[in-house]
Amino acid sequence: MDNHIQLMLSEGTEVVSRVLKRITVSYVYYFNKKYKRVGHLFQDRFKSEAVEQDSYVLSLARYIHQNPVKAGIVEKVADYKWSSYGCYLNDNNYFTKMVDTDTILGLFSEDKKAAVKKFSRHCCCM
Repeated sequence: MDNHIQLMLSEGTEVVSRVLKRITVSYVYYFNKKYKRVGHLFQDRFKSEAVEQDSYVLSLARYIHQNPVKAGIVEKVADYKWSSYGCYLNDNNYFTKMVDTDTILGLFSEDKKAAVKKFSRHCCCM
C-alpha cells in the first residue's frame, strides 16, 4: 500500500499504542535520515479495533492479504512483497520469525500442512 499499512497485532505485556509508537518512531527516523528530511511522516493517529472472535480474525487476515490485489497493486496475493502471506506458506521465509503464523493456522487445522492449504484457499479466493 502506498499510503498506509495494515497490521494485526496481539496485545501482550505491552499495550498496542506503545508498540505502534516504537515502530513508527523508528521508521520515521530511518526514512528521514535516508531521504535527508525532517519532520512528521504520518498524518493521523493509528486506528485500532478489538478482534475477539475467531471468525473475525480469519476475515481480517483475508482482508489484509487481499488488500493489495483489490487496490490493483498486484494480481495475486502472493505477489505483494510486503505481505506476511509468504510466512504462512514457507517456514524459511525471511520474515517468519516476526510473524506468529501458528495462531491463525491453528484456526484452520491442527495439522500444519492442512492448515496452510486451507489458509491459502481462504486468503486467495475473492
